[in-house]
Amino acid sequence: MPSEKIFSLEYIEDGLVDWERAIETKNYIDDKIKREVAEDKRDKEDLYRFESRKIGDLQQATEKISKGLLLIYGGIALLPFLIVAGLRDFDIRHPREMEMVINEAKEFFRKSSILKEVEGLGHTPISGSSLKKLLELIQHIFRKYLRETDLAKCYKQMENFITSGLKYKRWYELWKIVIECEKSNLSKFNSEILQIFNKCLNGELEACNQLGLNDERFRRLTENPYITSFSIKLSDILIKEVFDLILVTSYLEPLSTITRYGASSGLQQNRKELLDDAIENQDKIMNFLEPKINLIKNLLKNDETLDNLSYLYEKFKDI
Repeated sequence: MPSEKIFSLEYIEDGLVDWERAIETKNYIDDKIKREVAEDKRDKEDLYRFESRKIGDLQQATEKISKGLLLIYGGIALLPFLIVAGLRDFDIRHPREMEMVINEAKEFFRKSSILKEVEGLGHTPISGSSLKKLLELIQHIFRKYLRETDLAKCYKQMENFITSGLKYKRWYELWKIVIECEKSNLSKFNSEILQIFNKCLNGELEACNQLGLNDERFRRLTENPYITSFSIKLSDILIKEVFDLILVTSYLEPLSTITRYGASSGLQQNRKELLDDAIENQDKIMNFLEPKINLIKNLLKNDETLDNLSYLYEKFKDI
């Protein structure tokens, strides 16, 4: 199994540095800048510049972390569909639609595992990648063929937010989607099904029968046990966090022109309004991100996770 450091980890680590910088800026603002503004030692424009810098750090953090996790994003978005499709013989009843999803997923995974392709996304790892197309295909099939309307609604709202114009990129709109996806019980659904998958992988025939796996499907599932078991484990841990990170990254993407030195005077009006919205909701954003960042930090401390992630990237580069 590969042991060298993969490019995705460098992106994630750089993103964590930006996150820490945002925290430092927040503490500096709270401890000094706000007090000096209150004492008329600074004007409010100084406060705005520092807060803009903090939002810029948050944007860079989510951008880099998302570039590092892009392959995982696609896999975790795809897995619930594959589970439901497998349970209902979707590939047999609708082979053309299944082939469309698989081909789109293969192309997404291939590009997400190649450094040059990820670099080419610039500052838009979510809206610039084909993740939105993958979400669109999955939600369409969930709704039209599998009658999973709650899951379809969650995926559709995510897709709509990713592709929406700047005036619709608001924290309030993002939060509505978070609440809506929680109603779909996606995490609970995923966890229950993954427990059955684990039992099947461990040789419990009753669990395999419950999943409707014939010999050929079981063979395909187990021919890459590292990928299968690691994907299942990550999905169980990260599914809600991944969906949330996709949304926050998409929300902050248009602010990539804001550097750590503050917003430029020539900032477009619609981006200025988005920046103001982010500043107004900055505490909510950071509180929302903090447990997800801590989870990622803990995963990076696990050598087995790092080895499996490296193996995953090696396999998907050659799809």
